Amino acid sequence: MNHITIEEFCQHYGVEVRLIQEFADYGLVQLQTNQNHQVVPASEIKQLERMLRLALDLDLNPEGIDVILNMRQEMQRLRRKAQRLQNRLQQLEQERHWNLLAGPQSRGHITDLGE
Repeated sequence: MNHITIEEFCQHYGVEVRLIQEFADYGLVQLQTNQNHQVVPASEIKQLERMLRLALDLDLNPEGIDVILNMRQEMQRLRRKAQRLQNRLQQLEQERHWNLLAGPQSRGHITDLGE
């Protein structure tokens, strides 16, 4: 199934449809219409579950949820960037190590010609 109706989702999680509608009105979740029913696309379910936890466990309103989700997204972006930088640093360190092992000849230095 590519979606679930809002009613089914809310019944499963024990929340009111109004809460999901509030998330949609604020732009936190994209709802679709299928055969006169509003549905949550499968691609949105995990994010919607996260929003529910924030709303119910931390008593956050949609504005607070939006801030938290944006901060989470930024943290993930920064983690990926840090990982790329770490990988590049390791690559450069490995290249430097191999250049040192190869000696000065590989770096274009003049060596003792036995004068």
